Amino acid sequence: MTTQLTMPENALSEKETLPFTALTFTTRTTLQTLSQYAPSVAMELYKEASLLNLDVAGPIQWIYTDATGDETKEFQLEIVLPINQPGELSDRFSYQVFPAFRCLSYTHTGPWSDFGALYDALFGQFHGGGHQTDGRVREVYSVVDLEHMERCVTEIQIGLV
Repeated sequence: MTTQLTMPENALSEKETLPFTALTFTTRTTLQTLSQYAPSVAMELYKEASLLNLDVAGPIQWIYTDATGDETKEFQLEIVLPINQPGELSDRFSYQVFPAFRCLSYTHTGPWSDFGALYDALFGQFHGGGHQTDGRVREVYSVVDLEHMERCVTEIQIGLV
């Protein structure tokens, strides 16, 4: 990757997220085919939540399980919309409870096209600090501005063992 990304040496901070319930889309995919789910699945989750009269309790999250950085290796992807409580059954999505999550976290302001270099830098710090991942990474999309991507705010959470 030729993009240079500047970040503080100790950009990652340890935290534990609260458990939450979500309307969830789950699939197996690769990094090569990931873009087919954005932003359509998120919009469909919000639409379904509205149809089912669900109270949205937080921003969309993408949860990657066992993604290694190898663009051809399959992994599990969950795109989730936190809600206050489940409602009627959905024909397209499931309800899932996500337990508390211990992680190292970094909040990125800027375009998603920075993510390749960003992940390289974050995992360099992560492993350089002697940490071990549990195989999960979450992206929490706090601010999404598709017309001005430099305004996007995404928290990246790397799961800890």
